[in-house]
Amino acid sequence: MTRTTMERRRFIALAGGVVSATALAGGNIMAGEKVRYESSEKYKCRMTVLRKDFNADFYRQHPYGAAAACGRFEVGQQFVTANPWDPPEGFCQWAWADLRSIIHRIHAGNPTVMIACCTDGLRPVFFKMEAVEI
Repeated sequence: MTRTTMERRRFIALAGGVVSATALAGGNIMAGEKVRYESSEKYKCRMTVLRKDFNADFYRQHPYGAAAACGRFEVGQQFVTANPWDPPEGFCQWAWADLRSIIHRIHAGNPTVMIACCTDGLRPVFFKMEAVEI
């Protein structure tokens, strides 16, 4: 077992299992610090499509799929989550997988507005993600 793995296990033990996976991945909390957000039943996540891009220069080098921006979303389109586990009706499963950690943070009560995008390098879609109080 590597030293890093041992340090992570010790950190999780010191944190008492209260730290979210996002906080662990981001490394933005101190060992032993307990982090709690408000009840997840108090918030939903609103996702607004801000922009759709198409990187034609990459497409010419590595073509796959349609030679256009994502056809799944429209700029200004909004989705509101019913829960942090299932995507809203009509939401792209790939984008949901890419944004899931932020969605979980917002459902847990993190009030920070986040701008994020899916990981399709040829056709990224940018979202504004924010908490909506129930």
